[in-house]
Amino acid sequence: MFSYSPESLASYIEQDNKDSLKIYTDLVLAHKESLKTYPIETNIMGIYFVDILKILTLVLFKEKEIGFGIEPNGKFVNRKLDTWPYIGYDDIRYGCSIDQKEFGKKHSTVQSNIKILLQSLVNLQYLIRNPAVRCSLISPKIDYGPNFLWSKTTDIKTNLINVKPGWFAVPGLNDQIELLKGQVIQIMKKHNYIFPAKSMASLIENHIKADCSEGHHNFKLKGNILLLRCGNELQNRMLSVAAMQQDMPVVNIMHGEGFGVYDEPVASEYGEQMYSSAILGYGNRITSIQDTYKFKIKKGVSYIPSNGVNVYKYYQPKFSGITHNKKINYYYYPTTLRGASHRFGPYMDTVDSLYLLWQKSLFTMFGDSIKIKAHPKEKYSMSYSFPMVETVEGSFKELLNTIDVFVFDFIGTAFNEACATNKPIIYFDLGIKNINSDALVWIKERVIYFDIKKGLPSMEEIQERVRFDSMENTYSDKFSLCGTDQSRAESLRDGIINFL
Repeated sequence: MFSYSPESLASYIEQDNKDSLKIYTDLVLAHKESLKTYPIETNIMGIYFVDILKILTLVLFKEKEIGFGIEPNGKFVNRKLDTWPYIGYDDIRYGCSIDQKEFGKKHSTVQSNIKILLQSLVNLQYLIRNPAVRCSLISPKIDYGPNFLWSKTTDIKTNLINVKPGWFAVPGLNDQIELLKGQVIQIMKKHNYIFPAKSMASLIENHIKADCSEGHHNFKLKGNILLLRCGNELQNRMLSVAAMQQDMPVVNIMHGEGFGVYDEPVASEYGEQMYSSAILGYGNRITSIQDTYKFKIKKGVSYIPSNGVNVYKYYQPKFSGITHNKKINYYYYPTTLRGASHRFGPYMDTVDSLYLLWQKSLFTMFGDSIKIKAHPKEKYSMSYSFPMVETVEGSFKELLNTIDVFVFDFIGTAFNEACATNKPIIYFDLGIKNINSDALVWIKERVIYFDIKKGLPSMEEIQERVRFDSMENTYSDKFSLCGTDQSRAESLRDGIINFL
Protein backbone atom coordinates (compact mmCIF):
# COMPACT_ATOMS: atom_id res chain seq x y z
CA MET A 1 0.00 0.00 0.00
CA PHE A 2 1.04 3.59 -0.61
CA SER A 3 1.61 5.90 2.35
CA TYR A 4 0.96 9.49 1.28
CA SER A 5 3.15 12.48 2.04
CA PRO A 6 4.22 15.34 -0.24
CA GLU A 7 7.66 13.75 -0.46
CA SER A 8 6.27 10.30 -1.36
CA LEU A 9 4.04 11.89 -4.02
CA ALA A 10 7.09 13.55 -5.59
CA SER A 11 8.93 10.19 -5.59
CA TYR A 12 5.94 8.43 -7.17
CA ILE A 13 5.69 11.04 -9.93
CA GLU A 14 9.43 10.87 -10.57
CA GLN A 15 9.32 7.08 -10.97
CA ASP A 16 6.29 7.26 -13.29
CA ASN A 17 8.18 9.68 -15.50
CA LYS A 18 11.27 7.48 -15.55
CA ASP A 19 9.28 4.33 -16.40
CA SER A 20 7.24 5.97 -19.16
CA LEU A 21 10.32 7.68 -20.60
CA LYS A 22 11.81 4.21 -21.13
CA ILE A 23 8.68 3.24 -23.11
CA TYR A 24 9.06 6.39 -25.21
CA THR A 25 12.74 5.65 -25.87
CA ASP A 26 11.96 2.08 -26.98
CA LEU A 27 9.22 3.36 -29.31
CA VAL A 28 11.68 5.82 -30.86
CA LEU A 29 14.11 2.98 -31.54
CA ALA A 30 11.30 0.89 -33.03
CA HIS A 31 10.24 3.77 -35.26
CA LYS A 32 13.78 4.29 -36.50
CA GLU A 33 13.93 0.58 -37.37
CA SER A 34 10.64 0.81 -39.29
CA LEU A 35 11.96 3.76 -41.32
CA LYS A 36 14.49 1.41 -42.94
CA THR A 37 11.57 -0.14 -44.84
CA TYR A 38 8.73 2.38 -44.75
CA PRO A 39 9.47 6.09 -45.44
CA ILE A 40 8.23 8.82 -43.12
CA GLU A 41 5.50 10.04 -45.48
CA THR A 42 3.73 6.65 -45.35
CA ASN A 43 5.10 5.24 -42.09
CA ILE A 44 2.18 4.10 -39.97
CA MET A 45 4.15 3.92 -36.73
CA GLY A 46 5.10 7.57 -37.04
CA ILE A 47 1.52 8.60 -37.75
CA TYR A 48 0.24 6.64 -34.74
CA PHE A 49 3.30 7.22 -32.54
CA VAL A 50 1.54 9.42 -29.96
CA ASP A 51 -1.50 7.14 -29.79
CA ILE A 52 0.75 4.11 -29.19
CA LEU A 53 2.71 5.99 -26.53
CA LYS A 54 -0.54 6.98 -24.84
CA ILE A 55 -2.04 3.50 -24.65
CA LEU A 56 1.20 1.82 -23.56
CA THR A 57 1.96 4.33 -20.79
CA LEU A 58 -1.68 4.50 -19.68
CA VAL A 59 -1.73 0.74 -19.09
CA LEU A 60 1.68 0.85 -17.40
CA PHE A 61 0.35 3.47 -14.97
CA LYS A 62 -2.96 1.69 -14.36
CA GLU A 63 -1.24 -1.60 -13.54
CA LYS A 64 0.95 0.19 -11.02
CA GLU A 65 -2.02 2.00 -9.45
CA ILE A 66 -3.95 -1.27 -9.05
CA GLY A 67 -0.89 -2.86 -7.47
CA PHE A 68 -0.63 -0.05 -4.90
CA GLY A 69 -4.39 0.13 -4.37
CA ILE A 70 -4.51 3.81 -5.36
CA GLU A 71 -6.61 3.64 -8.53
CA PRO A 72 -9.47 6.19 -8.67
CA ASN A 73 -12.74 5.39 -6.91
CA GLY A 74 -16.16 5.09 -8.51
CA LYS A 75 -17.73 2.85 -11.14
CA PHE A 76 -17.62 5.61 -13.75
CA VAL A 77 -13.84 5.84 -13.53
CA ASN A 78 -13.08 2.19 -12.77
CA ARG A 79 -15.22 0.69 -15.53
CA LYS A 80 -14.13 -1.12 -18.66
CA LEU A 81 -13.65 1.21 -21.65
CA ASP A 82 -15.61 0.57 -24.84
CA THR A 83 -13.89 3.28 -26.88
CA TRP A 84 -10.41 4.81 -27.17
CA PRO A 85 -8.11 4.18 -25.30
CA TYR A 86 -9.96 0.85 -24.85
CA ILE A 87 -8.28 -0.34 -21.64
CA GLY A 88 -9.91 0.67 -18.37
CA TYR A 89 -9.05 -0.47 -14.88
CA ASP A 90 -11.58 -3.31 -15.08
CA ASP A 91 -10.14 -4.41 -18.44
CA ILE A 92 -6.88 -5.03 -16.58
CA ARG A 93 -8.50 -6.65 -13.53
CA TYR A 94 -10.99 -8.94 -15.23
CA GLY A 95 -9.78 -9.28 -18.80
CA CYS A 96 -10.30 -7.32 -22.01
CA SER A 97 -12.97 -8.37 -24.51
CA ILE A 98 -11.66 -7.03 -27.81
CA ASP A 99 -14.85 -7.88 -29.70
CA GLN A 100 -16.84 -5.48 -27.50
CA LYS A 101 -14.74 -2.42 -28.33
CA GLU A 102 -15.75 0.37 -30.70
CA PHE A 103 -12.54 1.17 -32.56
CA GLY A 104 -11.21 4.34 -34.14
CA LYS A 105 -11.49 8.02 -33.35
CA LYS A 106 -14.16 8.76 -35.95
CA HIS A 107 -12.32 11.90 -36.87
CA SER A 108 -13.41 14.02 -39.80
CA THR A 109 -13.53 17.65 -40.76
CA VAL A 110 -16.90 18.25 -42.34
CA GLN A 111 -17.33 22.01 -42.58
CA SER A 112 -20.72 23.59 -41.97
CA ASN A 113 -22.49 25.33 -44.85
CA ILE A 114 -22.18 28.71 -43.13
CA LYS A 115 -18.39 28.32 -42.79
CA ILE A 116 -18.08 27.28 -46.42
CA LEU A 117 -20.19 30.28 -47.50
CA LEU A 118 -18.20 32.70 -45.36
CA GLN A 119 -14.91 31.37 -46.71
CA SER A 120 -16.19 31.70 -50.28
CA LEU A 121 -17.17 35.33 -49.68
CA VAL A 122 -13.75 36.11 -48.20
CA ASN A 123 -12.03 34.50 -51.17
CA LEU A 124 -13.95 36.60 -53.73
CA GLN A 125 -11.25 39.25 -53.35
CA TYR A 126 -8.74 36.94 -55.04
CA LEU A 127 -10.67 37.04 -58.30
CA ILE A 128 -8.95 40.35 -58.99
CA ARG A 129 -5.64 39.88 -57.11
CA ASN A 130 -3.25 37.00 -56.67
CA PRO A 131 -2.35 36.11 -53.07
CA ALA A 132 1.27 35.53 -52.11
CA VAL A 133 0.35 32.32 -50.26
CA ARG A 134 -2.48 29.81 -50.58
CA CYS A 135 -3.03 28.07 -47.26
CA SER A 136 -5.05 24.92 -46.47
CA LEU A 137 -6.44 24.81 -42.94
CA ILE A 138 -9.25 23.44 -40.81
CA SER A 139 -10.11 26.87 -39.38
CA PRO A 140 -8.75 30.36 -40.08
CA LYS A 141 -9.34 31.22 -36.41
CA ILE A 142 -5.93 30.68 -34.85
CA ASP A 143 -6.50 31.93 -31.30
CA TYR A 144 -8.90 33.56 -28.85
CA GLY A 145 -11.26 36.24 -30.00
CA PRO A 146 -11.56 37.58 -33.55
CA ASN A 147 -8.03 36.47 -34.45
CA PHE A 148 -8.65 35.21 -37.99
CA LEU A 149 -5.74 34.77 -40.35
CA TRP A 150 -7.56 36.22 -43.32
CA SER A 151 -8.63 39.30 -41.33
CA LYS A 152 -5.00 40.38 -40.97
CA THR A 153 -3.80 40.19 -44.53
CA THR A 154 -4.82 40.01 -48.16
CA ASP A 155 -1.55 38.20 -48.91
CA ILE A 156 -2.79 34.80 -47.71
CA LYS A 157 -5.74 32.99 -49.26
CA THR A 158 -7.24 30.41 -46.89
CA ASN A 159 -8.89 27.22 -48.12
CA LEU A 160 -10.98 25.14 -45.71
CA ILE A 161 -10.17 21.44 -45.45
CA ASN A 162 -13.28 19.30 -45.83
CA VAL A 163 -12.81 15.55 -45.30
CA LYS A 164 -15.12 12.70 -44.34
CA PRO A 165 -14.29 9.63 -42.23
CA GLY A 166 -12.41 6.86 -44.01
CA TRP A 167 -10.42 9.10 -46.36
CA PHE A 168 -6.96 8.05 -45.20
CA ALA A 169 -4.88 5.20 -46.63
CA VAL A 170 -1.24 4.14 -46.78
CA PRO A 171 0.51 1.53 -48.94
CA GLY A 172 1.73 -1.63 -47.24
CA LEU A 173 -0.60 -1.11 -44.29
CA ASN A 174 -0.98 -4.79 -43.39
CA ASP A 175 2.76 -5.46 -43.53
CA GLN A 176 3.44 -2.33 -41.49
CA ILE A 177 0.94 -3.41 -38.84
CA GLU A 178 2.54 -6.85 -38.55
CA LEU A 179 5.92 -5.21 -37.97
CA LEU A 180 4.39 -2.81 -35.45
CA LYS A 181 2.62 -5.59 -33.54
CA GLY A 182 5.89 -7.46 -33.14
CA GLN A 183 7.61 -4.32 -31.87
CA VAL A 184 4.82 -3.60 -29.35
CA ILE A 185 4.95 -7.18 -28.03
CA GLN A 186 8.72 -6.92 -27.58
CA ILE A 187 8.43 -3.65 -25.66
CA MET A 188 5.70 -4.97 -23.38
CA LYS A 189 7.66 -8.13 -22.57
CA LYS A 190 10.76 -6.08 -21.86
CA HIS A 191 8.86 -3.95 -19.33
CA ASN A 192 6.97 -6.84 -17.70
CA TYR A 193 3.39 -5.75 -18.39
CA ILE A 194 0.60 -7.73 -16.75
CA PHE A 195 -1.80 -6.96 -19.60
CA PRO A 196 -1.40 -9.55 -22.41
CA ALA A 197 0.94 -8.25 -25.11
CA LYS A 198 -0.94 -10.05 -27.90
CA SER A 199 -4.20 -8.42 -26.79
CA MET A 200 -2.51 -5.02 -26.87
CA ALA A 201 -1.19 -5.73 -30.37
CA SER A 202 -4.71 -6.66 -31.52
CA LEU A 203 -6.20 -3.52 -29.98
CA ILE A 204 -3.64 -1.33 -31.75
CA GLU A 205 -4.23 -3.14 -35.04
CA ASN A 206 -8.00 -2.60 -34.82
CA HIS A 207 -7.47 1.01 -33.75
CA ILE A 208 -5.41 1.71 -36.86
CA LYS A 209 -7.64 -0.20 -39.31
CA ALA A 210 -10.73 1.67 -38.07
CA ASP A 211 -9.45 4.94 -39.57
CA CYS A 212 -6.86 3.83 -42.10
CA SER A 213 -7.00 1.47 -45.08
CA GLU A 214 -4.52 -0.20 -47.40
CA GLY A 215 -3.62 1.69 -50.57
CA HIS A 216 -3.26 5.32 -51.65
CA HIS A 217 -5.67 8.04 -50.58
CA ASN A 218 -6.84 10.45 -53.27
CA PHE A 219 -7.24 13.48 -51.01
CA LYS A 220 -5.56 16.63 -52.32
CA LEU A 221 -4.86 19.73 -50.27
CA LYS A 222 -5.35 23.08 -51.95
CA GLY A 223 -2.60 25.66 -51.80
CA ASN A 224 1.12 25.68 -51.11
CA ILE A 225 1.16 25.39 -47.30
CA LEU A 226 -0.78 23.40 -44.67
CA LEU A 227 -1.62 25.16 -41.40
CA LEU A 228 -2.59 23.03 -38.39
CA ARG A 229 -2.88 23.31 -34.64
CA CYS A 230 -1.63 20.50 -32.39
CA GLY A 231 0.85 18.18 -34.08
CA ASN A 232 0.00 15.39 -31.63
CA GLU A 233 -3.58 14.93 -32.83
CA LEU A 234 -4.06 11.88 -35.07
CA GLN A 235 -6.11 13.68 -37.73
CA ASN A 236 -3.50 16.42 -37.98
CA ARG A 237 -0.74 13.83 -38.38
CA MET A 238 -2.70 12.22 -41.21
CA LEU A 239 -3.17 15.57 -42.92
CA SER A 240 0.53 16.31 -42.41
CA VAL A 241 1.73 13.19 -44.21
CA ALA A 242 -0.78 13.94 -46.98
CA ALA A 243 0.90 17.34 -47.29
CA MET A 244 4.36 15.75 -47.31
CA GLN A 245 3.27 13.54 -50.21
CA GLN A 246 2.42 16.74 -52.10
CA ASP A 247 5.70 18.42 -51.11
CA MET A 248 3.65 20.92 -49.14
CA PRO A 249 5.24 22.41 -45.97
CA VAL A 250 3.38 22.10 -42.66
CA VAL A 251 3.09 24.90 -40.08
CA ASN A 252 1.90 23.95 -36.58
CA ILE A 253 0.40 26.46 -34.14
CA MET A 254 1.36 26.03 -30.48
CA HIS A 255 -1.00 27.10 -27.71
CA GLY A 256 -0.77 27.77 -23.99
CA GLU A 257 0.42 31.41 -23.88
CA GLY A 258 4.05 30.32 -23.38
CA PHE A 259 6.61 28.21 -25.25
CA GLY A 260 9.97 26.66 -24.42
CA VAL A 261 9.15 26.10 -20.76
CA TYR A 262 8.87 22.32 -21.03
CA ASP A 263 11.56 19.92 -22.23
CA GLU A 264 9.42 16.91 -23.08
CA PRO A 265 8.79 14.23 -25.75
CA VAL A 266 5.29 15.45 -26.66
CA ALA A 267 6.83 18.76 -27.78
CA SER A 268 9.65 17.03 -29.67
CA GLU A 269 10.31 15.65 -33.13
CA TYR A 270 8.10 12.65 -32.33
CA GLY A 271 5.28 14.76 -30.93
CA GLU A 272 4.23 18.26 -31.91
CA GLN A 273 7.06 18.74 -34.43
CA MET A 274 7.13 15.35 -36.17
CA TYR A 275 5.92 16.69 -39.51
CA SER A 276 6.52 20.40 -38.98
CA SER A 277 8.30 22.67 -41.41
CA ALA A 278 7.68 25.63 -39.11
CA ILE A 279 6.03 26.25 -35.75
CA LEU A 280 4.31 29.30 -34.33
CA GLY A 281 5.41 29.61 -30.71
CA TYR A 282 5.60 32.32 -28.06
CA GLY A 283 8.55 34.49 -27.12
CA ASN A 284 12.12 34.32 -28.40
CA ARG A 285 14.00 32.66 -25.55
CA ILE A 286 13.87 29.12 -26.92
CA THR A 287 15.94 30.02 -29.97
CA SER A 288 18.93 31.12 -27.88
CA ILE A 289 18.99 28.20 -25.43
CA GLN A 290 18.55 25.14 -27.67
CA ASP A 291 21.64 23.50 -26.17
CA THR A 292 19.88 23.30 -22.79
CA TYR A 293 17.11 21.04 -24.16
CA LYS A 294 17.14 17.26 -24.44
CA PHE A 295 14.07 17.44 -26.71
CA LYS A 296 14.99 20.28 -29.05
CA ILE A 297 13.36 22.02 -31.96
CA LYS A 298 13.84 19.54 -34.78
CA LYS A 299 16.62 20.31 -37.21
CA GLY A 300 15.28 22.16 -40.24
CA VAL A 301 12.14 23.46 -38.50
CA SER A 302 11.69 27.24 -38.62
CA TYR A 303 10.55 28.98 -35.46
CA ILE A 304 8.04 31.86 -35.63
CA PRO A 305 7.85 33.88 -32.37
CA SER A 306 4.65 35.62 -31.31
CA ASN A 307 2.89 37.28 -28.38
CA GLY A 308 0.54 35.42 -26.10
CA VAL A 309 -2.89 36.92 -26.72
CA ASN A 310 -3.85 37.27 -23.05
CA VAL A 311 -0.30 37.68 -21.75
CA TYR A 312 0.07 40.72 -24.00
CA LYS A 313 -3.24 42.06 -22.66
CA TYR A 314 -2.40 41.56 -18.96
CA TYR A 315 1.34 42.17 -19.07
CA GLN A 316 2.85 44.36 -16.35
CA PRO A 317 6.64 44.92 -16.49
CA LYS A 318 6.83 44.86 -12.69
CA PHE A 319 5.06 42.88 -10.00
CA SER A 320 5.00 43.18 -6.25
CA GLY A 321 3.88 41.40 -3.12
CA ILE A 322 0.99 42.06 -0.77
CA THR A 323 1.00 45.45 0.89
CA HIS A 324 -2.40 45.55 2.64
CA ASN A 325 -3.06 44.10 6.09
CA LYS A 326 -6.46 42.58 5.32
CA LYS A 327 -7.12 38.86 4.91
CA ILE A 328 -5.26 37.56 1.84
CA ASN A 329 -7.35 35.85 -0.85
CA TYR A 330 -5.48 32.89 -2.35
CA TYR A 331 -6.90 31.33 -5.53
CA TYR A 332 -5.76 27.81 -6.43
CA TYR A 333 -5.74 26.83 -10.12
CA PRO A 334 -5.48 23.01 -10.36
CA THR A 335 -4.89 20.94 -13.46
CA THR A 336 -7.57 18.48 -14.56
CA LEU A 337 -8.09 15.01 -13.15
CA ARG A 338 -7.28 12.19 -15.59
CA GLY A 339 -10.03 9.68 -14.83
CA ALA A 340 -10.31 6.46 -16.82
CA SER A 341 -9.04 7.67 -20.18
CA HIS A 342 -6.60 10.54 -20.01
CA ARG A 343 -3.47 9.45 -18.10
CA PHE A 344 -0.26 9.03 -20.09
CA GLY A 345 3.38 9.95 -19.91
CA PRO A 346 6.07 10.90 -19.58
CA TYR A 347 5.71 14.27 -17.85
CA MET A 348 1.96 14.71 -18.31
CA ASP A 349 0.10 14.02 -15.05
CA THR A 350 -0.18 11.93 -11.89
CA VAL A 351 -2.64 9.60 -10.19
CA ASP A 352 -5.98 11.26 -9.41
CA SER A 353 -6.17 9.75 -5.91
CA LEU A 354 -2.73 11.09 -4.98
CA TYR A 355 -3.40 14.47 -6.58
CA LEU A 356 -6.56 14.77 -4.46
CA LEU A 357 -4.61 13.85 -1.31
CA TRP A 358 -2.11 16.55 -2.22
CA GLN A 359 -4.94 19.05 -2.57
CA LYS A 360 -6.40 18.00 0.78
CA SER A 361 -3.06 18.72 2.49
CA LEU A 362 -2.85 22.03 0.65
CA PHE A 363 -6.34 23.12 1.71
CA THR A 364 -5.73 22.03 5.31
CA MET A 365 -2.70 24.31 5.42
CA PHE A 366 -4.40 27.34 3.82
CA GLY A 367 -7.72 26.93 5.64
CA ASP A 368 -10.49 29.33 4.67
CA SER A 369 -8.10 31.75 2.98
CA ILE A 370 -8.01 29.72 -0.26
CA LYS A 371 -10.54 29.13 -3.03
CA ILE A 372 -10.49 26.60 -5.89
CA LYS A 373 -10.81 27.98 -9.40
CA ALA A 374 -12.76 25.32 -11.30
CA HIS A 375 -10.89 24.12 -14.39
CA PRO A 376 -13.00 24.84 -17.51
CA LYS A 377 -12.06 21.44 -19.02
CA GLU A 378 -12.54 19.30 -15.91
CA LYS A 379 -14.23 16.01 -16.92
CA TYR A 380 -14.21 14.32 -13.53
CA SER A 381 -15.61 16.95 -11.16
CA MET A 382 -17.59 14.19 -9.38
CA SER A 383 -14.27 13.02 -7.91
CA TYR A 384 -13.81 16.27 -5.98
CA SER A 385 -15.06 16.37 -2.39
CA PHE A 386 -13.75 19.45 -0.61
CA PRO A 387 -16.89 21.00 0.88
CA MET A 388 -14.75 23.09 3.22
CA VAL A 389 -13.24 24.98 0.27
CA GLU A 390 -15.25 27.30 -1.96
CA THR A 391 -15.08 26.48 -5.67
CA VAL A 392 -15.50 29.47 -7.97
CA GLU A 393 -16.40 29.71 -11.64
CA GLY A 394 -15.57 32.52 -14.02
CA SER A 395 -13.02 33.60 -16.55
CA PHE A 396 -9.50 34.74 -15.74
CA LYS A 397 -10.52 38.32 -16.50
CA GLU A 398 -13.64 38.16 -14.31
CA LEU A 399 -11.75 36.90 -11.25
CA LEU A 400 -8.53 38.87 -11.56
CA ASN A 401 -9.51 41.81 -9.36
CA THR A 402 -10.66 39.53 -6.52
CA ILE A 403 -7.38 37.57 -6.39
CA ASP A 404 -4.56 38.61 -4.09
CA VAL A 405 -2.27 35.62 -4.69
CA PHE A 406 -2.35 32.89 -7.36
CA VAL A 407 -1.50 29.32 -6.32
CA PHE A 408 -0.38 26.76 -8.93
CA ASP A 409 1.08 23.27 -9.01
CA PHE A 410 1.04 22.91 -12.81
CA ILE A 411 2.32 25.16 -15.57
CA GLY A 412 -0.31 25.72 -18.23
CA THR A 413 -2.21 28.54 -19.90
CA ALA A 414 -3.54 30.06 -16.68
CA PHE A 415 -0.07 30.04 -15.09
CA ASN A 416 1.43 31.92 -18.05
CA GLU A 417 -1.41 34.44 -17.96
CA ALA A 418 -0.98 34.94 -14.21
CA CYS A 419 2.74 35.55 -14.65
CA ALA A 420 1.91 38.49 -16.90
CA THR A 421 -0.03 40.26 -14.14
CA ASN A 422 1.34 42.20 -11.18
CA LYS A 423 0.01 39.63 -8.68
CA PRO A 424 2.15 37.36 -6.49
CA ILE A 425 2.23 33.68 -7.48
CA ILE A 426 2.97 30.61 -5.35
CA TYR A 427 4.18 27.62 -7.32
CA PHE A 428 4.41 24.17 -5.76
CA ASP A 429 6.59 22.02 -8.00
CA LEU A 430 5.25 18.45 -7.88
CA GLY A 431 7.70 17.31 -10.55
CA ILE A 432 4.99 16.38 -13.04
CA LYS A 433 6.39 18.48 -15.87
CA ASN A 434 10.00 18.41 -17.04
CA ILE A 435 10.83 22.10 -16.91
CA ASN A 436 13.79 23.29 -18.96
CA SER A 437 16.68 24.26 -16.69
CA ASP A 438 16.94 27.79 -18.12
CA ALA A 439 13.19 28.34 -17.89
CA LEU A 440 13.20 27.22 -14.26
CA VAL A 441 15.66 30.00 -13.43
CA TRP A 442 13.21 32.62 -14.74
CA ILE A 443 10.21 30.90 -13.17
CA LYS A 444 11.94 31.19 -9.79
CA GLU A 445 12.53 34.89 -10.54
CA ARG A 446 8.78 35.36 -11.04
CA VAL A 447 7.14 33.07 -8.45
CA ILE A 448 7.44 32.05 -4.82
CA TYR A 449 8.78 28.57 -5.52
CA PHE A 450 8.46 25.45 -3.35
CA ASP A 451 9.83 22.03 -4.28
CA ILE A 452 7.55 19.47 -2.60
CA LYS A 453 10.39 16.94 -2.47
CA LYS A 454 11.33 18.99 0.57
CA GLY A 455 7.80 18.90 2.01
CA LEU A 456 5.21 21.62 2.51
CA PRO A 457 6.26 25.01 3.91
CA SER A 458 4.51 26.50 6.91
CA MET A 459 1.71 29.01 6.45
CA GLU A 460 3.83 31.50 8.37
CA GLU A 461 6.59 31.21 5.76
CA ILE A 462 4.10 31.67 2.93
CA GLN A 463 2.53 34.74 4.53
CA GLU A 464 5.94 36.25 5.05
CA ARG A 465 7.15 35.55 1.51
CA VAL A 466 4.09 37.01 -0.26
CA ARG A 467 5.07 40.44 1.07
CA PHE A 468 7.94 41.68 -1.06
CA ASP A 469 9.11 44.74 -2.94
CA SER A 470 8.56 45.39 -6.64
CA MET A 471 10.40 43.06 -9.05
CA GLU A 472 10.96 42.82 -12.82
CA ASN A 473 8.76 40.48 -14.85
CA THR A 474 11.44 38.59 -16.80
CA TYR A 475 9.56 35.33 -17.36
CA SER A 476 6.81 36.75 -19.59
CA ASP A 477 9.35 38.72 -21.62
CA LYS A 478 11.22 35.56 -22.52
CA PHE A 479 8.62 32.82 -22.89
CA SER A 480 5.36 34.59 -23.79
CA LEU A 481 6.19 37.85 -25.58
CA CYS A 482 8.22 38.43 -28.74
CA GLY A 483 9.08 42.13 -28.40
CA THR A 484 6.67 43.47 -31.04
CA ASP A 485 3.12 44.84 -30.97
CA GLN A 486 1.88 42.31 -33.53
CA SER A 487 -1.07 39.99 -32.95
CA ARG A 488 -0.44 36.26 -33.30
CA ALA A 489 -2.18 36.27 -36.68
CA GLU A 490 0.13 39.03 -37.92
CA SER A 491 3.21 37.18 -36.64
CA LEU A 492 2.00 34.01 -38.33
CA ARG A 493 1.33 35.86 -41.56
CA ASP A 494 4.84 37.32 -41.66
CA GLY A 495 6.38 34.02 -40.61
CA ILE A 496 4.63 32.09 -43.39
CA ILE A 497 5.57 34.61 -46.06
CA ASN A 498 9.20 34.73 -44.89
CA PHE A 499 9.34 30.94 -44.70
CA LEU A 500 8.16 30.51 -48.28
